Amino acid sequence: MSLNDATYLWFEAGDMSGGSRNQIEFSDDLANFFDEEARSSEKVFIAYDKETKAFCPFTNRAKDYGQWTNIWRLGLITKAKGGVDYQGRVICLEKRKIGKSYVYVISVADLNSEKHKEWIAKSAGKGVTGGAEGRAYGYF
Repeated sequence: MSLNDATYLWFEAGDMSGGSRNQIEFSDDLANFFDEEARSSEKVFIAYDKETKAFCPFTNRAKDYGQWTNIWRLGLITKAKGGVDYQGRVICLEKRKIGKSYVYVISVADLNSEKHKEWIAKSAGKGVTGGAEGRAYGYF
């Protein structure tokens, strides 16, 4: 199974970035989990439940900010707007097609929790992001 065909993508959040610690960065490879519309419009529709949902920015930092490497940054729903604390936890996105569009349903678990271990066990592919402090990820 390729990442493009996966329904779920989980990743260890690490420190996160942004003032609210709600921004996560991806390489081009991991950005391929998201549909073409999300990548071209640079926004992802994320939902926690029926009430907490929003279009979230998904920017290509190299294209938009002239950085030397392609890094995509996804801004998740902040805690002030109904999100949760992400820092140091594990985030899982489920890609669901609704009509002609995709929604990405988010789940958050603690590192090494039963839910995190379940995601690891289900993963068809696993890896670690680049950089000095790479983060584990998987997809299924």
